[in-house]
Amino acid sequence: MHLKNLIVNYSVLGIDPSFDNVYRQKLTFYRSQRGRRRTKSINKRLRLKKDFDSEIAYAYASNNIVIKHYIEENKSVPLWALFEVISLGNVGNYVACLNREDKEKVADFLNLYNSQYDENVKILEQSIFLIKDLRNAVAHNHIIFDCRFRKAQNVAQNLKATVKNKLHLEAETNFDILFDYLALLMIFLKESGNSRSELNSYITDFENSVNILYKSTEEIAHNKEPLPYSVYNLIIGERFKLKLNKLKEYIN
Repeated sequence: MHLKNLIVNYSVLGIDPSFDNVYRQKLTFYRSQRGRRRTKSINKRLRLKKDFDSEIAYAYASNNIVIKHYIEENKSVPLWALFEVISLGNVGNYVACLNREDKEKVADFLNLYNSQYDENVKILEQSIFLIKDLRNAVAHNHIIFDCRFRKAQNVAQNLKATVKNKLHLEAETNFDILFDYLALLMIFLKESGNSRSELNSYITDFENSVNILYKSTEEIAHNKEPLPYSVYNLIIGERFKLKLNKLKEYIN
């Protein structure tokens, strides 16, 4: 939610906050592109407008009070109201279309921008799309322990580097274990200003779940032995305790 607020705040700073106006003035990333990339960016911007119009129509049909007010008063829906009803995926699509300057402002505020890995400031949209896959899997009660929910074949280099550098890990993360997603979420929450106690409670819950997995597997195993390390490591990842301690150090 805080990330949404940051995106909205930087998008409307000093201008009319209606989406129609923001669309014209701020969703202009395509102007910094050339050739096929420019065409691709323009198509993405046009699809975004279509998707947002559909989400407004759905919210109106669902009797969303705020959306209904602006539509019936024949006013353009403000960006903040639109962000209350759009999907997480469309938040990512919005950021992808946002001009480079505002992307960089949000990323800088969160201490996430690194020009060495991320020339076009894609860290925000890439993070949102990655987290979206996990969120959707959880929402639909899908299997998540082996990260099969991840749609992207390859995770962006700057995402891997961000987690590695923030936590001072020896190797980059590949987002093929759940800990990597926890780490990315904790980075966003910490840099957004969430309290240490809140973040530590999330980490404790995750650690407790890992311990429960190990103990429950031990109880149901026919030979009454713990889950084999080879299988356990496929789920939890190697050197889990070291990584978890690194995350705790980062938070605290």
